[in-house]
Amino acid sequence: MAIGWNFPSSNFGTLNGIGEAGIETFKGTPYKSLAREICQNSLDAKDGSGKPVIVEFFCSKEDLCSFHDYATLSNAIDSCLSFWKKNNNKKTVDFFDKAQKVAAQKTLSVLRISDFNTTGLTGSDKDYNTPWQNLVKASGVSDKGDDEGGSFGIGKSAPFACSNLRTVFYATEDINGLCASQGVARLVSFPVKKGLIFQKDSDDITTGIGYYGEKLKNQSIRECRSFQKGFMRTVPGTDVYILGYMDKKGWEDEIIASVLDDFLISIFYGTLEVRVGKVEISQRTLGTVVEVFKEKAVSAYNYYQAMTSKEAHVIKTDFNGLGDIELHLLIQKDLHRRVLMGRSNGMKVFDQKSFPSAIQFAGVCILQGKDVNSFFREMENPQHNEWQPERHHQASLARKYKKDLFQLIKGYVLEYGRKTTVDEIDAEGVGEYLPDDIAVADGQDKHESIVDTTKSIDISTPELKSYQKGFEMAASAAHTSAEDADGVPEGEDFGEGGNKDFADDEPNQTTGGNAFGSNPGGGAGTASAGDESYTVGTEGVPETAVKKKFEIRTMAVRLMLVDAQKKRYRLIFVPEKTSGKGYLQLKLSGEQSDIAVNILLANDRNTGENLKTSQNIIFLRDIQAKRKMTVEFNVAFSECSSMEVSLYGYKV
Repeated sequence: MAIGWNFPSSNFGTLNGIGEAGIETFKGTPYKSLAREICQNSLDAKDGSGKPVIVEFFCSKEDLCSFHDYATLSNAIDSCLSFWKKNNNKKTVDFFDKAQKVAAQKTLSVLRISDFNTTGLTGSDKDYNTPWQNLVKASGVSDKGDDEGGSFGIGKSAPFACSNLRTVFYATEDINGLCASQGVARLVSFPVKKGLIFQKDSDDITTGIGYYGEKLKNQSIRECRSFQKGFMRTVPGTDVYILGYMDKKGWEDEIIASVLDDFLISIFYGTLEVRVGKVEISQRTLGTVVEVFKEKAVSAYNYYQAMTSKEAHVIKTDFNGLGDIELHLLIQKDLHRRVLMGRSNGMKVFDQKSFPSAIQFAGVCILQGKDVNSFFREMENPQHNEWQPERHHQASLARKYKKDLFQLIKGYVLEYGRKTTVDEIDAEGVGEYLPDDIAVADGQDKHESIVDTTKSIDISTPELKSYQKGFEMAASAAHTSAEDADGVPEGEDFGEGGNKDFADDEPNQTTGGNAFGSNPGGGAGTASAGDESYTVGTEGVPETAVKKKFEIRTMAVRLMLVDAQKKRYRLIFVPEKTSGKGYLQLKLSGEQSDIAVNILLANDRNTGENLKTSQNIIFLRDIQAKRKMTVEFNVAFSECSSMEVSLYGYKV
C-alpha cells in the first residue's frame, strides 16, 4: 500500500483560496483559541474512569527526516506560491513566501498536544461519521451531545491557524485498541502538473487540501505514529502535531492564561489538568499558578477569589424549571464586577458585564442542570463565547430566558451587595503617597499619643465632584437594545447632548463629525482596571523601574468620531489628579467581552505632539489635575463601535 502525501483534484470544481473560513475565525487569537478548542475536545472524550483529563503542550525542534515524504509537501507549497503569484494575490503570496522559507529550514518547530485519561478518537476503521473521521476529514460536522463542548465542527481549524505551513498530523489509540495516524495540509488550490506530486499534466487544479496516509481513498495509517523524538504513546488518547508551529516569544504564557480564563471551573473541581512545558495547572497547583499569572489572567484571578473565599456566597437554585444553576458570589473591594458564565463541563462561555457600578464583586455562574445547559448551549455562536438567542429554535423564549438569567444574577448582586459593609476605604489619592510599610523612627517603640485636653476642631463641607472611572462611546442609541437597558451601569451617558462642552471652542457643537454625549455622567463610572494590563516599560522606562501603576478618574469626558472614513476619534477629558507620565488603554466594549483595539496613530491636540502607541495603548507625557486634555487617534477597526477607555498613571 502506497503511503505519502496526496492532493486530490477538484475535478474542475471550486478554486479554494487563502481565506478559509474556519482558519480565519481563529487567526485573531490563535493561542487562546488553540487552548480552548483542544481542552474542550479532550474533556468531551473523558474515559469515565473518574481521573482528571490531562492535556499536555510540548514544543520541540524536529529534523525534516522525521517526516516521510516531506519533499512532496514542500513541493506543494512551492506550487501554491508560483500559481498565486501569477494571479497577483498579495495575501496568498505573502503567506506562502513565508511558508516556503519555513519549509526550507533544516528543522521544524513542532507543537505536540496530547491528552490522557480519554477514550481516544474512536471509529478510525470507518469511512464516515465517527469521532476520528469528523476531526480529520469532515467539514462543519459535529456529533457531540448536549453536555459536550463543540457543536459546529469548526474548532478543528484552530491548530491550522497556529501553523506556518497549515499542516497538522493526528495520531490516536482508542479504548478499543484501534490505532490510526494521518496528516492534513490545508493549503490553497494549485495546478495539477507532472512532477513530484502528479504522474501527468492536467488542466485541472487541486482542492488545496492534502492528506498524508494511504493514498488509496486517502485513508489513515493503521498505527499510532509519533512525530516527535522521545515521545511514544502507550495508553489510549490522542496526539495532535502542529508542523511549522508559530512559536513566538511568550506563547506558553498565552496558553496558560487562556487555560486559566476558560477552564478555571474544570481545574478547580479536578476534572482537568494541563501541562504547558514545565508548568502544571491542576487542582493542586491552581492557587499558585493563578497568583503567578494574575497580571495576565486578571479575570481568572478575580473568579478564583469568588470560588475560594470564605466570605463568598454560594447560591444553588432552579432556573425556570430547567434545572439547577450554581452561583458563587464574592462582594469585595477592587474586584472587577463580572460574572463567569460557565457550562456544566466547566468551560467558560463568556464574562457577563453591565452590573451596578457601586458594588464591587466577582461571580461564577455554572449551568449545572442538563436541560438548562442544553437550552443555553443552543444559543452559542460557533466560537462558543456568546449567547445569541436568534440561533435558538425558540428565539423568543431564548431572549426571555437570557434576560431572566441576567436579572436573577443581578438581583443576587444587589441583595448581597447592599448587605455587605466594606470596612476599608482608601481615600482617593492618599494611598499613592504612603509607604507600604511604616517603620518606627530611630528604633523607638510605638506608643499611644492620647492627651486629655480637647482642642478646637474646624468643620468644613468639601466640594462635591462628579467622576467617571473609565468611559464609553456609543455610535448611536440603536446599539443599546431594550434587553441591554437594564444592564447599563450608573455614570454612563450615551448622548443626551448635555450642557457642558469639552470638544471645541463653540458650546454644544461638534467639529467635523458626530458627538456622542458631553455630560460627564452622574455616577461612579464603569470601567475596571482592564483584563490584560500592558506594561509601561515600552516607552523607554525599564519594566523593573516601574514602582506603582494606578488608575486615574476623570471629572469630565467626551469621545466623538471626527472622521468615519479614516476611523479617527477625538477624546477630551479632564484628569482628577496629577501623575506626570501615564497612558490611555482602549478596548471595544460589548455586553459580554472587551476586545483590545489596535491604534494606528495618535496625537496631542493641545501641543500638536505625536504620541507613542503600542497596540491599544496611547502614552501620555504630562497628566495634570483639572487640565483639559484632547487626544485624537485612528483605530484599525472597520466598524463604528462602542469603546471603553481607561486612564492610568505610573511612578518610576
